[in-house]
Amino acid sequence: MSFLNAKSRLLIIGLIGALLLGLPLWYGSPLFADGGPLLASTFRIGLHSGNLTLPAATLRYSGQVRFFMADFLENTVEIMVDDAGSWRIEREAIRLQVGPFSTLAEAQTTLGRWPASLQPSFVVQEGAGFLAVGGLFFTAAQASEALLSLRQAGIEGNVRGAMFLVTDHAFSTRAEAELQRVSLVAAGISTTLFFDGTYRLAAGRELDSVGLSRLRAELAVVLPLFTFSEVPTDFRRIEVIRQDGRHLFTFANLPRRVLRAEIVQGLDVAMSIDGRLHRGIFEFAVNSAHRFLVVGIMDVDDYLKGVVPREMPASWPLEALKAQAVVARTYAYANRNRHGADGFDLCTLSTCCQAYGGVAWEHEASSRAVDETRGVIILANGRPAATFYHSDSGGHTENVENVWGGTPQSFLVGVPDPFPAAAGSTHTTWHNEITQETMQSIVRHNRGDVGTILSLHVARRYQSGRVAELVINGTRGSVTYTRQQARLFDGSAGLFALRSTMYNVTATLPQLFVHQGQSVGRASSLQNMHVATAAGQQALPARETYVVQGAAGTRSINAVPTSFVFSGSGWGHGVGMSQWGARGMATAGHTFRDILLHYYRGVDLINLVN
Repeated sequence: MSFLNAKSRLLIIGLIGALLLGLPLWYGSPLFADGGPLLASTFRIGLHSGNLTLPAATLRYSGQVRFFMADFLENTVEIMVDDAGSWRIEREAIRLQVGPFSTLAEAQTTLGRWPASLQPSFVVQEGAGFLAVGGLFFTAAQASEALLSLRQAGIEGNVRGAMFLVTDHAFSTRAEAELQRVSLVAAGISTTLFFDGTYRLAAGRELDSVGLSRLRAELAVVLPLFTFSEVPTDFRRIEVIRQDGRHLFTFANLPRRVLRAEIVQGLDVAMSIDGRLHRGIFEFAVNSAHRFLVVGIMDVDDYLKGVVPREMPASWPLEALKAQAVVARTYAYANRNRHGADGFDLCTLSTCCQAYGGVAWEHEASSRAVDETRGVIILANGRPAATFYHSDSGGHTENVENVWGGTPQSFLVGVPDPFPAAAGSTHTTWHNEITQETMQSIVRHNRGDVGTILSLHVARRYQSGRVAELVINGTRGSVTYTRQQARLFDGSAGLFALRSTMYNVTATLPQLFVHQGQSVGRASSLQNMHVATAAGQQALPARETYVVQGAAGTRSINAVPTSFVFSGSGWGHGVGMSQWGARGMATAGHTFRDILLHYYRGVDLINLVN
């Protein structure tokens, strides 16, 4: 496949994904290294994505924050600037409500007793009173059933609807809309600012058409010069509520338009989402599962300052940290738009992209490494290189095709690596004993079943010494694991049962004594054992039991291993840079360029800034 075809195909996939998810079209537009985007240093980081999406979000900043709308061409429209310090970002929903209370403190006290099953909950001001509001429901019937949980907590409440009327008239300024909102609130009508690219007013929180008809009649009396229309219920609309309960505005769910928040003025350089500080601009969107996708839009180096200390201890030598910074920066450019169909470039998980911890993880030493390598990336064949890295190579890195298959890459080849051991790596040697039961479970987890496992045999190794093929023999057959399968994928948080494929394995049997010539010795396994026959020595086949004929008669021997002991070295897939190796090289006086050119052969280091 030519690069042009691959590029066109990825563009189409991205655009289709964006449309299906109801996200802005630019979400599906990939940025390629050969088209100039290397000069674009802004990245979209999925702060809360996938399994980390939120039912609601809390935004905090001790200064002024600007809320604005952005479209797919990056045109922006300011909604408002506010300095409340804390804001609830909620989606539209049918909820439960209690009140009104005369003070904010009373409403907050009620929230203290609010059932955990009816979260999220918050306080909203309506007129001169305050309501405790909570729960997320799609129908009034669901909400009515949930009232029982509220009563069991000693709280009496009712259902809060999600149907309202919106002014047909678009106000020219927020101040003009606010003036009319105040008059409606004074008349006892729940009214909020409604933003759909222009300022409108949304009145009511009704449950049905009867309530809307009654509301329409009231509005005709209070604001006879304005007409109102019913807006269909949309559980992907966003509501922004201050910590003091004031409902700032409702953001309409518009195609190819999103809600963003950025710092306008303040001493701190970062805002927080649900207690975690991040640099840059925040973007909020409600996905098809009605949960919040929160994206951080930030400069690549601001992102890296939260990545490097997560991927490498900040206490390590500066040149090693610099190497990690360049590798991480290159990875970001090479994988831009990796999650384009979901609305962002990179996620925050090490098992998928790179571990990112936000401002809380930033450290002076690692930030210095990022700053002192500003703009430096690795190119292979004129494009940002696939800069895979791992913890410890175990003494020799590996060819990329031997780990994940595919086409060999000239810059991702195995090289001798004595540096992790020289650095005192904690992974130079390791041992892991896996029981018979666990081993069977691992085989089943990998969609196989060989019954009781009789032996494990390394059938082939790569030049580096890593296991290329591991044969597992059992009472119901055998299975062969290749490449990373030989690390024994077990579905745990660490993904694999073994740290690397650089290992030897032996089986442990119940206590067994065998004759070796004239001597008697204890054996831990019958694996690779031979017996003397009339035809000469023959290898023992793998069986559950053996019958031995002796002077005293026959004896049955249990040959089922009770466990398997793996003795190995290294940690990780072994491709690209070894982090412990980088530490060893830096300690020995090598620069970050020396380190990178050792692990990535034949590459170019360029500076995008210069």
